[in-house]
Amino acid sequence: MKRYTIKTARNNSIVPAIVDDNGVEHALHSLFDPQKEAERLLGVRKDEGFLIFLGLGGGFSIAQALARAKDIRLVLIVDYGREGLEELFSVIDYSSIMNDPRAFLFIDPSAAEIESFILEHYQPALMNGMRVFPLRARIDAESEPFRAAEAAIGGALKKVSADYSVQAHFGLRWFSNIIQNIQHIKNTDLTREDAAHRQGCFEGRSVQCASITAAGPSLDRSLPLLREQRTRRFIIATDTSLPALLAAGIEPDAIVSIDCQLWSYNHFFRRTRIPLFLDLASPPMLAERSAAPYFFSGGHPLSRLFSRTGAIPELDVSGGNVTYAAVSLAEALGAETVELFGADFSYPLGVAYARGTWLHSFYDKRQNRFSPTETFFSHLVYRTPLEKRYANGSWRYETPTLAMYRAKLAARQWAPRYAPHLDAPRIAPPAGFLAAYREKLRSLSFPTQDARLDAEDAAVIATLLPTAAALKHRDPELSGERLLEAVREWCMKRL
Repeated sequence: MKRYTIKTARNNSIVPAIVDDNGVEHALHSLFDPQKEAERLLGVRKDEGFLIFLGLGGGFSIAQALARAKDIRLVLIVDYGREGLEELFSVIDYSSIMNDPRAFLFIDPSAAEIESFILEHYQPALMNGMRVFPLRARIDAESEPFRAAEAAIGGALKKVSADYSVQAHFGLRWFSNIIQNIQHIKNTDLTREDAAHRQGCFEGRSVQCASITAAGPSLDRSLPLLREQRTRRFIIATDTSLPALLAAGIEPDAIVSIDCQLWSYNHFFRRTRIPLFLDLASPPMLAERSAAPYFFSGGHPLSRLFSRTGAIPELDVSGGNVTYAAVSLAEALGAETVELFGADFSYPLGVAYARGTWLHSFYDKRQNRFSPTETFFSHLVYRTPLEKRYANGSWRYETPTLAMYRAKLAARQWAPRYAPHLDAPRIAPPAGFLAAYREKLRSLSFPTQDARLDAEDAAVIATLLPTAAALKHRDPELSGERLLEAVREWCMKRL
């Protein structure tokens, strides 16, 4: 049984009609003037540069969008039923769509494939938003797979929006911190392949089993155990938990910090001899607080590009929090197992942090008779929507962000190894990296809508995207090439 039949509109356009299970034909477009119908449909578009079409049909709206809207950067077409689409391709000429490098056709995709494509290609700062155009007659005929596609699009958009808001807030600071830290990198110890040298900074202590301390309230109960078994444990402290450990007389073997904000300085009240592992985007002043600072590349494209020089390793920080980064460090150092202490990812009994963290001393100094320390912590806990959870005769508050952190850590694949891009080519020695990067940025030609980038240019442009998000947040009128030029000018000044 044929899936589609072909009808002729009054203006002689070819219009596909889908045949339902009862043999009834449903035209996918107007049988009067499908081109005008497409114009009306596209009229709701503002300046979104990423369009998603659910259903191929005759391709009228898709072809018009690609032909007339030069500010469109990406078009995703999703449809289902390979045999039916083969029927359409045998009678309808889609060459104007298929030959456009901005257009991608997904046939029978899974929800994961759709989400992955959006996460990889959608750049809100450059594309000015996303808009979905459902071909209603097509979706009504086969709603289930399209509902799954819509859910995947919504899930991907939520993730992109969360990431974009972080970029808009921190993009400028990340870039400035990375540039300053690159200028002061002195160590390359962690790029050595042999385990003995990697662990040399730990004075021969075994990293086979790592005890990782986070700053959740349950850390309070674990401190006596950690103190009693101190000599038998290799302790990796998150920066927030460090003051609590030191206050309990416990000196960890290593510290991890990934926050780019200046208040991270509050975790380090005095200079320490403990090895401090820092994301390259960390505030430069933090490296001065340790006699043994070690930088690593986190998620920023510029730090990843720098890691290809072989000067620093790359760690997985995709979990979005420092506990996840500490687990990645333990994995990179060859630990076979890890134990987590204080990793609550919630507010047990409404308590936010373990005692001894810097917020306790900070709030203690600000309190008075009308606003005690508990008032400040209450403001901290209740600043975002909470959900109360009950388990094992107790309760805790949970936020969407903390729940996401917990889920990402639980889903993490554990594979102890040390592979900081040891096989990657060295682009330039660290001392020459900034000069080479500055020259590449100065001579870079930004692509037109239909241009394809080579891998090197694409890698450089990727380093600008977080900064682009921040500048666009400051000036929403900036878009496209104007935005990229503004980013280049800002970055060149910092370089």
